[in-house]
Amino acid sequence: MKRGAVALLALLIAAGARAAEERAVYRAAGQDARLFDQYDNDGYSLAVTLAADGSLELAVRVSDAPLVSSAGFPTTNARDAALTPAPDRDAFARRLVKGCRSESEAVSRVLLGVAAEVTYDADRLRRQDPTAVFASRRAYCVGFSELAVDLLRRVAISARTVQGIFVCAPEDDGYESAIGGAYHRWIEVYYPDRGWVFSDPSASINGVDARYLPFGRRSWTKPHSLELSPVSSSGGLSYESVRAGDATMRVRR
Repeated sequence: MKRGAVALLALLIAAGARAAEERAVYRAAGQDARLFDQYDNDGYSLAVTLAADGSLELAVRVSDAPLVSSAGFPTTNARDAALTPAPDRDAFARRLVKGCRSESEAVSRVLLGVAAEVTYDADRLRRQDPTAVFASRRAYCVGFSELAVDLLRRVAISARTVQGIFVCAPEDDGYESAIGGAYHRWIEVYYPDRGWVFSDPSASINGVDARYLPFGRRSWTKPHSLELSPVSSSGGLSYESVRAGDATMRVRR
């Protein structure tokens, strides 16, 4: 093995040894608890266990180990032919990723661009499709995620939205006491050498924390029979903070 490769391997091993973890356990009950299932991607795992009383135990484990991807950019993907024509969003996406040599850099540029351009607006009557959000520059979590996925796909990066719950405080937007948080939307990006990776376009890049509970199946209507309660939590994550306009994004190395 060449000296440079040995040095790189040593750095990766050292980085992995220093990686921190965050764990949390929740109890889910009600008919809509069936929306949860085992969920794994790079840096995140949700294990689901059936309890004796019929409820589900949701065990979350998140690592802040660096995203080690060598996926290049531009990608080898063909542009999605299903994308709606939008010269303005095409030009914006191309400008954000100009000069990027890796997919991870391109993803970061797009998500920082969305965070810098779009202001959070809790108005649930506002349209959340990419066309409306890009025109108004205002959205809540759905619009942030839909626009981010749209822009990523326009530069041939595979991405999709994720539905689930974000455990938060009563004063946070969308909080519902029965679930101890809010129904939330975020995204997954596909890296050819790492698989799917979570990001939250309004909060984080290439990682989330143990407050995020994805549904294993998509719900076309808002769940009405779900109760969620915390059981335990431990650990913590070390993400860097980056400013994007008026927003602060947490970035997994």
